[in-house]
Amino acid sequence: MSVSGLKTELKFLASIFDKNHERFRIVSWKLDELHCQFLSPHSPQLPLTLHCYITESYPSSSPIWFVDSDDPTLTSVLERLEDTKNNNSLCQQLKWLICELCRLYNLPKHLNVEMLDHPLPTGQNGITEEVTSEEEEEEEMAEDIEDFDHYEMKEEEPISGKNSEDEGIEKGNLAILEKIRKTQRQDHLNGAVSGSVQASDGLMKELRDLYIQITEL
Repeated sequence: MSVSGLKTELKFLASIFDKNHERFRIVSWKLDELHCQFLSPHSPQLPLTLHCYITESYPSSSPIWFVDSDDPTLTSVLERLEDTKNNNSLCQQLKWLICELCRLYNLPKHLNVEMLDHPLPTGQNGITEEVTSEEEEEEEMAEDIEDFDHYEMKEEEPISGKNSEDEGIEKGNLAILEKIRKTQRQDHLNGAVSGSVQASDGLMKELRDLYIQITEL
């Protein structure tokens, strides 16, 4: 998916579930991340915080969801979401997730989730705005070449023991980080990317910080 196509999808989602929505809010979003909140009328002052990390090979690969809670029931919901690989689109994953959370908290399904079945907004030419200019395509090609070289250099670096920046992270979470690293590296080598290496490094740093915080709790 092109950057403009992903941006269209994210803007569409944020327009439905804005910061004032009564049930589910997209508090902030970037091309590689969503920060969301699920609000229950039973505890409106304590919303459930969820994070969604969008991989560079999206929609070929599924987004990665995390929840700021140790509740095993919530963890189970996200595990089931990961197992539903029939549709990787953010719209359909968000619909499934909101419906499951409403069911978990004994709430009626919110009507707005049906809007997620609607087609994405289109440009003036009648198609989803995914077409880029020749200059943009040339710039993206140049970035891809630079990113490819960057990953080639990383491949040559010897791996000896545990990375110092991974200290303080549990083994299970380290395995998840390593899996994401390998997936992103392979995506760059295969050319199946929609962002820069710098964006990938930033995402990995955020994930490491999140896992360290979880370990320290």
